Amino acid sequence: MNNKKKLETYELLFKYFGPGESETTLADVAAALGCTSRHARTLLQQMSALEWLVWQPEPGRGKRSLLVCNQEPMNACYQMMGDALEAGKHESVFKLAGFNDRHVSSELKKYLISSTQNNSQAIRIPFHREIKTLHPHYAFDRTERHLILHVFQRLTEDDFGEIKPSLAHHWESDEEGMNWTFYLQSGVQYQDQTPMKVEDIVLSLQVLINNPYWRSLYEHIESIDVLSPESIRISLSRPDWHLAALLGRSEASIMPSQYGRLIINPEAPVGSGSFMIDIASSRLFRLKRNNNYSGKSALIENIELWIHPDWAKDKLCSEGSFFLDQPEQTYITTCNDVGYFYMMIKKPQLRDRIVSKAIIDVLQEKRLILGEIHYPITFSYDDNNECRYYAQLLNQALANHQHVTSTCVSFGEQQKEADISLGGIRIEGCSLTSLLAFFYTYSLWSQILSPPLYQKLLALLHQAQATQDKQQAEGVLRSILTWLSDDRILTMIRQESFKLTAPLKIQGIRVNNVGWCDFSKLWVKSH
Repeated sequence: MNNKKKLETYELLFKYFGPGESETTLADVAAALGCTSRHARTLLQQMSALEWLVWQPEPGRGKRSLLVCNQEPMNACYQMMGDALEAGKHESVFKLAGFNDRHVSSELKKYLISSTQNNSQAIRIPFHREIKTLHPHYAFDRTERHLILHVFQRLTEDDFGEIKPSLAHHWESDEEGMNWTFYLQSGVQYQDQTPMKVEDIVLSLQVLINNPYWRSLYEHIESIDVLSPESIRISLSRPDWHLAALLGRSEASIMPSQYGRLIINPEAPVGSGSFMIDIASSRLFRLKRNNNYSGKSALIENIELWIHPDWAKDKLCSEGSFFLDQPEQTYITTCNDVGYFYMMIKKPQLRDRIVSKAIIDVLQEKRLILGEIHYPITFSYDDNNECRYYAQLLNQALANHQHVTSTCVSFGEQQKEADISLGGIRIEGCSLTSLLAFFYTYSLWSQILSPPLYQKLLALLHQAQATQDKQQAEGVLRSILTWLSDDRILTMIRQESFKLTAPLKIQGIRVNNVGWCDFSKLWVKSH
């Protein structure tokens, strides 16, 4: 008998004779289970071996025996789910949660709460989709980029806007901000205990520079030279006083040479970060503490993302939770500078003051219908709940329009044919480099702007990088946003914030503007 069937049989028995002690006969047990007395005896022995019940038979036909139901059926289920998890049978965990036609996603929520309350070395988080690639150059989703920050290291790291050492313990530049020297930690090991070499750092960055998506952001890196096993020099084609912050971004992670050359790695990626990937399946993604990490070790042993698609429908980009069904005592932490949702208007006719204002009013729910547009419209929108909602508003407003085409796209995918784009600017760590990343990686500026205005954009971006004071440099980038907004090309619909809800037992949460928190600082408070 499989485990799911055992649970269903035990629950049936529990309904008749539980909880606690009952005096009954083997014949009564067989009648309750709808089987022969011989088979009932076998089932009782199996459940007794699992310590779900105690069966003390009295010899002789018709004699009343003692039956003690030790566990509630769901507790028995949790026991088997834990055993299946330890054995690596992840699919079985999900099947067990649905025994006797229970709703799998609802029961999994309850299990995650129960298991974390009883385990101080694992934090279990409900998640709504399968984790995609964690190759730093090809991961664009917010959660994947957050996980990359834990699996890999970079030359530097961002700590709430402060750039701190990581693989590089010190760095310096010349007087023009054109040549940078990074001094490296020695003895750094990857999670498979192979040593990191300076050549890995050089190759990771060289491959990044040549990546089609990221090239425009890093193309001013002219050369990377090895000075010694513990130092490299990065030479630029133009000044960039914020290079150290740029190299702390997710895509600038350092990989083993053999992994950096691959677009898609068939195996779990190996980095040198605070966590290593222990399990990566369609049902469960587990990070395990890297005890060979060169920095401060994580406080928790395991972080697990449990995956079920039913949790997607209510998931907003602006909200996260360590549990979906909250225990009584919870707390909320927030970050108000995660990014922006924007509307990009590429079609000149739509930039008319009256028309663009009407479209914005629709997206901000101040208007229901667009009646002034008499030509075909195509628009694209990012694949998240917020942008899907904006697309729904726009489709409804254009319901009577005969020629409307809308397309859902992944983050980073840019539709050349779209007259309007609904998307997001992500503030990941340093807001300055995040804005630079948005402007540089958006590949359609030369089509949207006239040649003089396109050159103006590039000049302002270069000016920001050449401005040593961070606040003044960011002011230059904000002036670009103001200019594009005044010309009705790029309009911010609203600012994006993020909040995390967690039970009081989980300590160490401080929401960052990547949209999660530093997993290595989490710990579970004992009773």
